[in-house]
Amino acid sequence: MRENALRLQSSCHGIMMQELPVELFEEMVLLAVKKNERFVPPYESGASLYNRPLLIGTSAQVGVKPASEYTFLIFVTPVGPYFKEGFKPTPMVILREYDRAAPLGTGTFKVGGNYAASLTAGEKAHKMGYSAVLYLDAKEKKYLDECGPANFFGIKNNTYITPESTSILPSITNKSLMQLAEDMGMKVERRRVPEEELATFEEAGACGTAAVISPILRIDDLVENKTYAFCKDGKAGPISEKLYKKLRAIQYGDEPDTHGWVTIVE
Repeated sequence: MRENALRLQSSCHGIMMQELPVELFEEMVLLAVKKNERFVPPYESGASLYNRPLLIGTSAQVGVKPASEYTFLIFVTPVGPYFKEGFKPTPMVILREYDRAAPLGTGTFKVGGNYAASLTAGEKAHKMGYSAVLYLDAKEKKYLDECGPANFFGIKNNTYITPESTSILPSITNKSLMQLAEDMGMKVERRRVPEEELATFEEAGACGTAAVISPILRIDDLVENKTYAFCKDGKAGPISEKLYKKLRAIQYGDEPDTHGWVTIVE
């Protein structure tokens, strides 16, 4: 929870909004969960109570300038299991004609505009039968960026590799997976990843709050007429599945939380 509060502060600083105190963020999340305790899904359902914080400028003014007054709110909603048909890989596509964020823009901040910028490309990908778009960097169209609203990772030679970019939102889930990978004895690399390196990955996936890990079946580059396949048997790779199960077990209290990630709501 604290990591989420700190990321909100970073986003506020990046777009000149008043930074919310970490303590207030944590207090309000706990309050929202307690007030809506009856909506927490049963443990065995695989569902969860999704928390969405929102900070908006509400001062009476016009013009493009920082607001003088802000409203912070949190709403929650029960959501069903992300993988309704099991932990199965899905195809993704590279659409070179779209960019998610500019290299020195707001890509590293969790702001609504970034999600709005991805809607057109995302809908086009869905109509073509893909689950998401893998964006390349906007400047050179050479390096991997994000998978729609999620971070990308690839696995090869017992190494967990995830892109580093000035337009990628730092994922708390990705940070957790990197820690778990190290705990499993894997090497972890966060660096620029050229598109051609996709051909060398044994496994690949997208990671974020909702799904934890979405394993990638293949990635099609329609312009270059290339396909990068990762799950020839239609199943998620063993390391991706192990990381997924490990983090989910910690979240559900089935395994000890040795890193202090879980907050107990009394």
